[in-house]
Amino acid sequence: MSWIKYRTPEESLAILGALAKICMESGGRQSCELYAHVTNNDFRAIIDYSIDYNDPDTDDIIYARQIQALFSKLDFLPLGVDRESVAFEKFLRAEQMCRDANIRLKTVSPNGDVEAVLFYAQQKIDSILGELPPLDDVDFCFGPGANTNVKSSLSCPRAKLGAQLTCSTNMVPLVSDLLYEAPEWVQHHSSSESDDFWKVEVAISPGKLVFVPKNALTDRSIVVEPVLNSFFQKGFGTYLKDRLLRSGVNLFDQSRNQSLAERASVDDSLSTIDLSMASDCLCRQLVFSLLPPPWSEMLDALRTSEVVYKGNRILLEKFSSMGNAFTFELESLIFFAISFSVCKHLGLPRKDISVYGDDIIVPVGAYDLLKKVLEHVGFLLNEDKSYKSGPFRESCGADYLTGLDIRPFYQKTLVSDRNLYTMHNWFLRHGEVLLARAAASYTCPTERLYGPDGYGDGHLLGDYTLSFGRRARRAGWGGGYFFSYHLRPRSFVKPLPGDAILPSYSVYTRSGKDSYTDPNVVRGSIGYEKISIYTFSTGIFQ
Repeated sequence: MSWIKYRTPEESLAILGALAKICMESGGRQSCELYAHVTNNDFRAIIDYSIDYNDPDTDDIIYARQIQALFSKLDFLPLGVDRESVAFEKFLRAEQMCRDANIRLKTVSPNGDVEAVLFYAQQKIDSILGELPPLDDVDFCFGPGANTNVKSSLSCPRAKLGAQLTCSTNMVPLVSDLLYEAPEWVQHHSSSESDDFWKVEVAISPGKLVFVPKNALTDRSIVVEPVLNSFFQKGFGTYLKDRLLRSGVNLFDQSRNQSLAERASVDDSLSTIDLSMASDCLCRQLVFSLLPPPWSEMLDALRTSEVVYKGNRILLEKFSSMGNAFTFELESLIFFAISFSVCKHLGLPRKDISVYGDDIIVPVGAYDLLKKVLEHVGFLLNEDKSYKSGPFRESCGADYLTGLDIRPFYQKTLVSDRNLYTMHNWFLRHGEVLLARAAASYTCPTERLYGPDGYGDGHLLGDYTLSFGRRARRAGWGGGYFFSYHLRPRSFVKPLPGDAILPSYSVYTRSGKDSYTDPNVVRGSIGYEKISIYTFSTGIFQ
């Protein structure tokens, strides 16, 4: 059997059901209730089940969460739900929330607490950002995503450099100044030139509203940006990230949020807050109200204010969305500034405030006012994933119950040997030997590979034998080789129009500075292969 071949939906559900049975036998009341839904194929009930974290049976909580995680994110469940339609309805609901917030922020004077917090937030953002940098101080580059005229399957700098130059209507007034920062790219696309200027055609394009899988009930909305917008957005996103780092907000690493969540689950001193549709609810007026004018005007010029969906044009009430290359940094900046200002206004300590996107951690005493301010400016707290008190906290993919890591393994697709390997290794690393053994039992027995931890999940963690040539041994070489499966990357090696300026782009962006990068590699894979890995490891875990 192929390592990457998917089982049928029926086979996949049977395997996940068998794993859920092991969880039920190891758990308690909640696990039994969830397993009853599994046996009845009542997947909606599994997804909607609310775990009681105050239950004294910790094992039951752990295994109940694992049963739920095996099914809640599956993209093939027969729920009779049009996930894209559900996601589009959420997108429209977020647009209405942004519209209401835009009007409210323009016309309604907030009460004393909210007004004071927003004033402090303005000051904090101004101190973090400083002066708007000149364009030649910003490092522009492409991100990994698709663009309006570069499809996802060919998303690489080679394709983007040669694609028709396109931008949003917002960017038109600044497009000449921005393109001045990429002269060779402009020259490559120029139709005529002189000693003083190049003439280049730039097409005006709206964004494309698309949807990608999120969980079993809904998709996630993303706006695909024009190629020029994404190039310059990425530069300012990186600049914002660096400015935030100077102020103690590290968007390069989630571990601070995770460690604070662990501590909060023990001493109940901090709240973990999650927002619903955070990126879709970042309204225009909030950005104009909180950021210094030069900054808000520049980011406004780089964004896409109009999208197309099924032939219909939608003028956005939000400032930016997922797909915009600075949305994550911008929302982190705003959430940090508001959280900081709430604590300042209430006289609470600010050293334990931590923000990573819409994962927010603040002192417990700040929770109520922070919720009030965020709702005033257009956001909605996800009550199911925000915790003010109790033994449970979650943030940035880490879940803790009184200091104990209870993060489950989430299955999202049909089952294959590849994700059974990942599942087995995850369970083994977390001490779930029965579940690990069961996951491994469904893999092809004649194709199983074993090896040590620390080299990925292309092999099962387990007893292995290193191979090594006799001549090398006699020469004094130590260690040896074990075997692992490896996805073969997709490459696009045919000539593209952008190849001529790829060397200049690589030098400008310092591509390969930290690791080797292959400019021909694009998203996806073309099968897999068995590779040998050299190691000195002598045990499964080192």
